[in-house]
Amino acid sequence: MELKRFFAPQSALTNDVITISGDEFYHLFKVLRHKEGYKIIVSLEDGKDYYCTITRMYKDYCEAKVDEVKDNPCISNITLTLFQALPKGNKIDFVIQKCVELGVTEIKPFISQYVNETKFNLDRNQRIAIEASKQSCRSIKCEVSDVISFEEMLNQLANYDLVIFAYEKATTGKIGSIPQLKTSKRIAYIIGSEGGFLEDEVTQILNRGAYMITLGSHILRTETASIVVAAIISYEINE
Repeated sequence: MELKRFFAPQSALTNDVITISGDEFYHLFKVLRHKEGYKIIVSLEDGKDYYCTITRMYKDYCEAKVDEVKDNPCISNITLTLFQALPKGNKIDFVIQKCVELGVTEIKPFISQYVNETKFNLDRNQRIAIEASKQSCRSIKCEVSDVISFEEMLNQLANYDLVIFAYEKATTGKIGSIPQLKTSKRIAYIIGSEGGFLEDEVTQILNRGAYMITLGSHILRTETASIVVAAIISYEINE
């Protein structure tokens, strides 16, 4: 039987016993019907895989004995953040799911001038990120933040070694040609909504030191662009 993965905080580990509670316990017990004696993998906050055996089941939590600890093969030496202008409808669900599978470590939706969507369910999208992290065997789950303003997004760009800006009107600039790409440890990339960006917004992004790149002559959907850029970055840094 395939071993199922669960997430828990580092504080859940005490003397080779991990306590699983909250939503993860509900999924383990109510959905998957796991019982004492079942084997599972638990991911804490240290990036390692804890192979465990469930030893005790309680009403609201369970305890799992650690049998073996292994390094997780999906651990990367970089962090990759997506700043995604909030797309229409449930497109953000697809963006989160696929970008998590491609190694994005944090997703931050934002509102720009041409964003028409106002609804964003943070709890739902965090759950999507957790399930995608499990599906792709990641030991550290991707973090999804609540929606931020365009100004907040600009202010946060200073936290990264490299910021890549995919702009539909750009005619030059390739991700693989960025000098800092393979030496940067904290990378962010910016994707616009269906309506794109105001020229003033483009200027503000470039003034913060972002590298403008093109994705070719074809205009991609916003959800496609988010996935394509994540895939190219992963390929270029040999991930």
